[in-house]
Amino acid sequence: MRRLWMLTLMAAPTLGAAVAADRLAELRARMDTLQDARDDLRDALDAKDGAKTAALSSEIVRLLQQDTALWKEPGFDDVLKINQETIELAEKISTQAKSGERQHALESYLALQKSCAACHDLHPEKRLH
Repeated sequence: MRRLWMLTLMAAPTLGAAVAADRLAELRARMDTLQDARDDLRDALDAKDGAKTAALSSEIVRLLQQDTALWKEPGFDDVLKINQETIELAEKISTQAKSGERQHALESYLALQKSCAACHDLHPEKRLH
């Protein structure tokens, strides 16, 4: 029994590192998908395609909401705030696109890009463990 306990203690740091690596890989994959959606959103705005703009904005909201629980962990208050603001901007873009307010949606998109950049500047992935 003592040997099992010692093996467990020795393996714990390795397992913790593996979990952190998995979380980081998942986050990076979502961020890549999010970047693609943002690029497609800009294309939809440029094409004046309100339906596609609304759909892509909703997809961005969905992707950002997947990270909300992660940013609620201790030490990520700044990231959580930006996450919530970015979700609100994406929802606003969707609403504006649905109501034909293309210029307002474009302005909101520019604010969304600034919000994304602000989060990236914080490098929250370096704080994951």
